Amino acid sequence: MISKFHHLSSSSAADYQEADSHTPTYAADGATIEVVRRPRGRPPGSKNKPKPPVIITRDAAEPAMSPYVLELPGGVDIVDSTARFCRKRNIGLCLLSGSGAVTNVTLKQPSSTPGATVTFHGRFDILSISATVLPPAAANSSPSSPFSLSLAGPQGQVVGGHVVGPLISAGTIYLVAANFSNPSFHRLQAAEQEEEDNSGCHESPKTISGGGSGGAAPPPTYSYQADDVVWAPANRHQPPPPPPPY
Repeated sequence: MISKFHHLSSSSAADYQEADSHTPTYAADGATIEVVRRPRGRPPGSKNKPKPPVIITRDAAEPAMSPYVLELPGGVDIVDSTARFCRKRNIGLCLLSGSGAVTNVTLKQPSSTPGATVTFHGRFDILSISATVLPPAAANSSPSSPFSLSLAGPQGQVVGGHVVGPLISAGTIYLVAANFSNPSFHRLQAAEQEEEDNSGCHESPKTISGGGSGGAAPPPTYSYQADDVVWAPANRHQPPPPPPPY
């Protein structure tokens, strides 16, 4: 028996909402057949919605070097103030430059006599300053480098050397320094020293005896006023000699 089925179709959105409904169809002999209607088109509200943009954020890396500008008032010890600043914040600093004036400076200069110091009294302007102050944790194993100075006197004379003792500021001092994050410390040894350590052979240190007293003489200490430092004048072109008489 051949039965004809008539499907009802509609393109409206209401047909999609009735997608699950069953429509009964009656055959000629009275039999009932249920036909499931499939919706056409997109369901309501299924349009392409704008998607949020994908933002990839990169964690900001900690800078390898952090600059510092230290301002110190007059009448303070620059060496001690810098060391206390590092201990308080548990950091290490590398002094790059500075400006200002200091007074009564004791310097260790290279000379034939080891340990000889020279004290300059008066006011001197800072031309250059450098030092390395290690963090407190590393300062126990590796000593910090001394403060190195280049100073200009009131008459244009220039002196320099390593600071011995306090370094008193004569006015406001500005220091430019840098702090290196997570520094690593390595103690390097010479190849000859490593070979001696491996072989276990160590030479006894040589001692240098003094004069007849049997002890080494203390290093000499010199003291100068700012005006007492005399420097040799620069070479000047001598005038030509007068012509010989005729």
